Amino acid sequence: MSVEYPISNHPTPSDGPAAGRRIARHLMHAAYIAAPVLAAIAALLVALNAGATIARLLARLGADPSGQALGGAATVGVLALLLAVALLGQHTPTRALSLIYLVAWLPLTVALSAAEAALASGLAALPALASIGQTLATSLAGLALLPAVTLAVASRRADSQNLRGELAHYLASTQKLVLLAATAGASVAFGLARGMPVEVAAFIAIVLETSFLLALARAHEHRLHAGALAAFGGVLALVSVETISTLANLRTLATLATIGEMAYQLTPAAGLAYIVASQLVGQPASTRARPTPPAQAKRDPQPEREYAQPEHAYSLNGHDPK
Repeated sequence: MSVEYPISNHPTPSDGPAAGRRIARHLMHAAYIAAPVLAAIAALLVALNAGATIARLLARLGADPSGQALGGAATVGVLALLLAVALLGQHTPTRALSLIYLVAWLPLTVALSAAEAALASGLAALPALASIGQTLATSLAGLALLPAVTLAVASRRADSQNLRGELAHYLASTQKLVLLAATAGASVAFGLARGMPVEVAAFIAIVLETSFLLALARAHEHRLHAGALAAFGGVLALVSVETISTLANLRTLATLATIGEMAYQLTPAAGLAYIVASQLVGQPASTRARPTPPAQAKRDPQPEREYAQPEHAYSLNGHDPK
C-alpha cells in the first residue's frame, strides 16, 4: 500500500532563480514597450525646442507671429516629414530623395538654432555663424519649396526597388544643379569685380550657362556639340577659379586671368557662333532618315492597285463588254 505525502506550499530553494528570470523577462518586455514611447516624447520635446528657437530668431529679424510659426514649420516640420517619408515610405525614389534632403535639412536647422543662441548670448566670437543663420532665415520661405516640389515630382517616377541606384541618380542631379548655380554666381561676380554693370554680368552668365547646358544635352549627337561642351566648360572653369581667387585674396596667375577675361568677353559671340554652326551641321544622327531595310528593298516598287479588275466583267444587259 502506497503512502501519499502532502505537497508543501512553501517554495523550494530552486524557485528563486526561476522567479528572478520571470521578473527580468517582465521588465524587459515593459522596457521594449516603453522605449518607443519615451523616444517619441523626447523627439517631440527636442523638435518643439528647436521650433521655438527658430521662431525667436525670426522674431529677432522682425517677422510677424504667423511668419515665426511658419518658419518653425518650414524647418522642424519639414525635417519631421522627411524623416517619416524616409522611414515609412514604400516608394523608393521618394525615400531616396528624402534621405538626401535630410542630410541638408538637419544642418540647416542646427545652423538656425545655433545662430539664435549666438545672438541671444551676445557672443562676439561667432559673427560668421550669426550671419549665416540670418541669411538662411531670410531665404527660408524659398528653401522650403524645394522638398515640397521635388518630392511631388519624384512620386511620379517609376519605382525601381533599388535604393542605391535612386540615391546615385538624385545625387548626380543635385551635383549638377549645385555646380551650375555656383558657376552662374561666379560668372556674375567675375563681371562685377571688373566694373561691369549688374545687368551685363547677368546677361553674360545666362548666355554662358545656357550654351553649356545646350552642349551638354546634345554632346552625343555630333562632335561639334562635344567640342562646344569642352569649350564652354573650360570658360566656366577659368571664370570660377579666378573668381574664387579674387574673393579669397589668394595669389592668382596673370596669364589665366587674362585668358579668362578674353573668353568672358567673347562669350556672347561664341554662343551665337555655336548656334549657327549647329544649324549648319544638320539634323542630329538620331533623326536622320534611316536606310531602307533589305526586306523592304526586295519588294515590288510599283504600288499595288487599289481596285483589282476581275477577269470577266459583264455589262448590265448581260453581254460581254468585249
